[in-house]
Amino acid sequence: MSGSSRSATPKRSEPPRYLQILDELRRRVEGGLYPVESSLPTESELCEEFGASRYTVREALRRLVDQGMVSRRQGAGSVVTAARPQARYVQSLSSLADLFQFALDTHYEVLSTATVAIDEAIAEGVGGVPGERWVLIAGIRRTAKGGEVVCYTHSYIPRRLNRHVKSLPGVVGPFYAHLAERAGEEIVEADQEIRGEIMNEDIASHLGREPGSVALCVLRRYVSREGTLIASYNWHVAETFISKSRILRNV
Repeated sequence: MSGSSRSATPKRSEPPRYLQILDELRRRVEGGLYPVESSLPTESELCEEFGASRYTVREALRRLVDQGMVSRRQGAGSVVTAARPQARYVQSLSSLADLFQFALDTHYEVLSTATVAIDEAIAEGVGGVPGERWVLIAGIRRTAKGGEVVCYTHSYIPRRLNRHVKSLPGVVGPFYAHLAERAGEEIVEADQEIRGEIMNEDIASHLGREPGSVALCVLRRYVSREGTLIASYNWHVAETFISKSRILRNV
């Protein structure tokens, strides 16, 4: 081993290739090289220009779509729809771990807590019986404290877990994980349903829209062997919300 040593300056790592291509395409759109309603070069042309694989180029284009700047149309390729990134919230979930991280990456504010008798429609959604009394927690989820609103929520908790409700405000992480730990109930199933819904005055006021606007309502229900642990209605502004799932083929 040599008695002299040389301090090596670590090289600054470059961003992934798809991000480099994304940044360049975004600059071109913002600069007017590709104006609104014009088409981007084809995937093959972009692959040749950037010396990148088709997968890498598609990932860059996919992110332009997520940012609301480009749409992919069958037979028309990639068409520019906006000169600047649009306010959208993209939620990509494939497991309970993703939902847990989603809760950590956002900020939740409890607005109110009340005990209510659930009607037939709510009972069907949360897995209860009409007339039963459940705890209803209303809240707002934001991108960060004081940030943009992601969704307005109604979370229903069954009566058997009443004793754990007081500990929920201020909890770090999702309610379902906290309840499961406190109650000693393992989650065996998580259901998700997404549907379009017309906003009433309550929902519209919290999402900053007019009553009658369209919301996407995401209903998630977490179930243990004892029954529903918690069920939450999450209302998002339809035009600003994208939900993604990955489905793998059984092998």
